[in-house]
Amino acid sequence: MIAIVRAGVLAALTFLVCLPSFAADKPFQRDDLADASIRLEAQIKSDAGAVTKPAAQLRRDVDAAFDKKDFRSALQLLGQVLAVAPDDATSWLRLARTVRQLRPSDDRERTLLLERASTAAYIAYRRTADRGEEADALLILGRSFADRKLWRPALDALRLSLELREVADVRMQYEKLRDDHGFRLLDYTVDADSASPRACFQFSESLAGKRTDFAPFVSVGGQDKPAVSAD
Repeated sequence: MIAIVRAGVLAALTFLVCLPSFAADKPFQRDDLADASIRLEAQIKSDAGAVTKPAAQLRRDVDAAFDKKDFRSALQLLGQVLAVAPDDATSWLRLARTVRQLRPSDDRERTLLLERASTAAYIAYRRTADRGEEADALLILGRSFADRKLWRPALDALRLSLELREVADVRMQYEKLRDDHGFRLLDYTVDADSASPRACFQFSESLAGKRTDFAPFVSVGGQDKPAVSAD
């Protein structure tokens, strides 16, 4: 995103980052994950088929599979648990963790597994009432987004996880990610010789829509209302 300030002399520039407004219940919300959640639940229910064991027995079977480090069997059993107990946030969180432990056979499966982990973690986050589980789910979301090089949602998820629970290694990861990929000014150029001098600033992320008035956030010496546009 490039913001252009037309002026004779540029004295100062102030940036404001505006986060989208969220619903009052949980601060991290994404439409793409909400849609993916619906699809994942339907797929899990379809794959599970007719489940004959109660959820309590299935959870014990999941524990036994984990003891054997048989993660793919554990994944299948977790699907059966969630088919009969879809509001079990703890099992959704466990599903997300399990998916992240699987070793993909190729890049396509890697992407699929990261998307599946993100979706399961998002469901866990939305359905749990436990702050610790919320923090864990957001951590999985942040790391899964980072693995996919989706830096803004990764940073948002990790920041919210830290607000719920401060953890030293998560803080280090967040700070490094923010230093490397956070919103920042990448470059600028000044065209002072044209009939209408201008300064162009290039940012690391897209700014708000074209209808947004950026003039209140720009100060130019000698001008009350500098002309500002974004491309």
